[in-house]
Amino acid sequence: MIDAALRASLAAFDDAALVALANPGLIRRAHRDVEDGKLRLVSAGDGRAVVEADGKLVTLDTSGPRAADCTCKSVAVCRHRIAAVLFLRKSAEACATEGDARGGAEEIVAAIDVAALERWSGKASWRAALELMDAATNVELSANAVAVSFAELEEPVRILRGQGFDGIVSKAAGTRAKAYHAAAVLAARRRFGAAPPEIAGGDRDDTPDAVEVDRAFLDRVAASLCEVAAIGFSLAPLPLEESLFELSVSSRADSLPRLAAMLRAIVAQVRLRRQRALGFDPDRMLELAATAFALTRALAGGDPERLLGLAGKVRRDFAPAAAPLQLIGCGGERWRTDAGARGVTAWFIEPATGRWLSTTLARGAGQDPAFRSTEAWRVQPMWQAEPLAVLAHAQIALEGARRSIDDRLSAPASVRATISMRDVRPDPAWPCVVREWRDLRTAWFRQTGLGLEAVETPVACLIAPSAIALPYFDDLAQQLVWPVRDAAGEWLALTLDHEEPAAAAIEALEANVRGAWQGMVLVRLTRAGDALEVCPVTLFGSGEAIDLTLWHRSDSHRSGEGAAYLQDWLARLRGNGRRRFVRVPRSGTDAVLAAAWRQILDCAETGPALAQSLRDGAGRGIAVHAERLDNHGLATLGALVRRAVNPAGMLAAAYGLLVARQQRCEAPLLR
Repeated sequence: MIDAALRASLAAFDDAALVALANPGLIRRAHRDVEDGKLRLVSAGDGRAVVEADGKLVTLDTSGPRAADCTCKSVAVCRHRIAAVLFLRKSAEACATEGDARGGAEEIVAAIDVAALERWSGKASWRAALELMDAATNVELSANAVAVSFAELEEPVRILRGQGFDGIVSKAAGTRAKAYHAAAVLAARRRFGAAPPEIAGGDRDDTPDAVEVDRAFLDRVAASLCEVAAIGFSLAPLPLEESLFELSVSSRADSLPRLAAMLRAIVAQVRLRRQRALGFDPDRMLELAATAFALTRALAGGDPERLLGLAGKVRRDFAPAAAPLQLIGCGGERWRTDAGARGVTAWFIEPATGRWLSTTLARGAGQDPAFRSTEAWRVQPMWQAEPLAVLAHAQIALEGARRSIDDRLSAPASVRATISMRDVRPDPAWPCVVREWRDLRTAWFRQTGLGLEAVETPVACLIAPSAIALPYFDDLAQQLVWPVRDAAGEWLALTLDHEEPAAAAIEALEANVRGAWQGMVLVRLTRAGDALEVCPVTLFGSGEAIDLTLWHRSDSHRSGEGAAYLQDWLARLRGNGRRRFVRVPRSGTDAVLAAAWRQILDCAETGPALAQSLRDGAGRGIAVHAERLDNHGLATLGALVRRAVNPAGMLAAAYGLLVARQQRCEAPLLR
C-alpha cells in the first residue's frame, strides 16, 4: 500500500510539472505505457515504492522523479520514471475546488524559508532573482503547486508541494534556473501579500568595502560583449544569451553589481531579438553593450579610489535625513510599464535647495490584483498622514525620512508627515522654475550626468510658459503635442503618447486647456536617443491643480455641452489649432553624430558577413563618417569611429558617440 507521504508528494507532479522535467512527447509515451498495462507495483512502504515499467525497475520516494533511480541508467528523466509517477499518482488524484487550490498554494508558500532560499540561491543568483521577480507576469494557484509565468520563459516555473527548492521545475537551463526559481518563489510570496525581501530601494546597502577586480573575468565579459556586437544584433544565438546570463550570476560578479545588471539587461534584448519581438530596441541594446564595454575597461584600469563607484551598489543606498525635510508637493502621475508593473509617483520640491524628491506606490506584474493605482493615490494613507492625493499638493515636514543619492524617498513605518498647509501651489518666484526652454538641458544634466556617471532616472521640472497654443495630434508619432512658448519666444513640444494611462491625460488637457490658459506645468524629462522628451504631469492654472493622468471628469464635463465637447476628441485634436507647428531640425553636428551612430548600428545589424560592405561602401563607409566628424571639430570621435573596423572598435566608437549625443540632448523645440 502506498503511504500518505508518497501519495502527497506525487500529487504535485501533474502533467504540466512533468513536461517541465521532460517534454510532451515523453509524457504521451508514458501515458500509453500506463494505458497498455506495462506497469506494476513491486513493493511499497516507508515513503517509497518500486514500480516495474516496461521491464525496468523504478525506485521512487518523496523527492520525485528527478531523484528517482531507474535500471535503464538514463541520465535524464526517462519515460520509465515518468510512467511510474503517472501509475502511482492515480491513488492521490482528487478533485480540488478553487478554495482548496488557494489554501493548498498558500500552505506551499507559507512553508518557504526565505533565508534558506537566499543561501540556496547564492549571492549572484539571489541578486538576479530580486530583479527578475518584477518580471513575473502571472501566478497560478493549485492545490499541489504554484505556477509562476515569466515573459522570458516559454513555460511557467512550478513550485511543487513538499519538493523543496531542488524540486522546483521549469525549462530554465543552467545557471538561469536558480535565479528564476528563486524569483518565482518571491513572486509567489508577494502574491499572498508578503513584502519582497531586500528589494532594490530597501534600506540596506550591501556594497562591499573593497572591489576585487578579476582581470580574466573582465576580459571574458569584454569578449562576450564583442560577440554581441558581432552577431547579437543579427543572429542573437541562444548560447550567447546563456553565456551572458551565466557571467552576470557568476561568483566573480558579486562585487560588480552594476556590470551584472547591465549584462542581464543585454540578455533581455538578445532574447527579444531572437524572438523577433516588437519590444526589441536596437539603439538601447547598442547603448547597453557600449556602456558595459566601457565599464569593463574602466574597472580593469581604473583608479582604485573610483572602483567602488564604478562597481555600483547592490541596493539603492538610503541615508537618514539629518533633520526633518521641508517639502512642498507639486503633483504626481499614474504609470504602467510594458512588463505590467503599475503605480503612482508623487513629486516634491525642497525649496531651500531646489532639489526634487519623489516617492512611489507600486505593484509588480501579477502582484496584488486588487491594487488600483488611482484608488491608492486617493485613499491609501502615507507616512502616518494622508493619501498621496493630499500630500502631493501640501506643504509638509517629513520626519524620519530616508533619501537615496538620486533623491528617492523610502517609506519605513517610522516616517511621519506633518501637514502645515494644504492645497499649496508652486511659487513662480522659485529660482528652479524654468522660463527659457534652452535651460531645460541644464536642469536635466544637473540630475543625471553623462556616460558611466549617468543615472537613468526621470527628472522633474517646473516650467512657466508665457503663452500656449491648442494641443494637436501627431498621427506619425501617435502623440498629443501641446505647444508652449517661453519668455524668449521659442516654442516647446510637450508630448503625451496615445496609450493608457496617458489617454486620461490627453482628455484632461483637452477639457482644461484653452488659448487663454496661464500658469505653470510640472513636467517630466526623459532622454530618447539624442533628444529630450518633455511630458506634462500637473497643471497649475487659475483653478485647482490638475494631475493629468489622475484626472476625473467633473459633472459639468459628463453632461450637456461638456459631454458633447468631449465626443470625437481624437478627430478634433488632429485638426486643432490655427497654427501648424513643425519640429526645429537638428543642427549639422547633431546630424553627423546621428549618422555615425546609425552606421555603427547598421554594421552590427547586418552581421560580420555583410558589415565590411557597409564599412567600405561608396559614400557610406566608416572613413567618410570619421572625416565628417573631423570637419565638425570632433577629431577625438573621428579617431574612434575610424577604428570601428572590428567589434571592440565598434563598441568603443559607440560609447564615444553615446556620450556626445547625451551631452547635446536638447528639448524638442517647434517653429
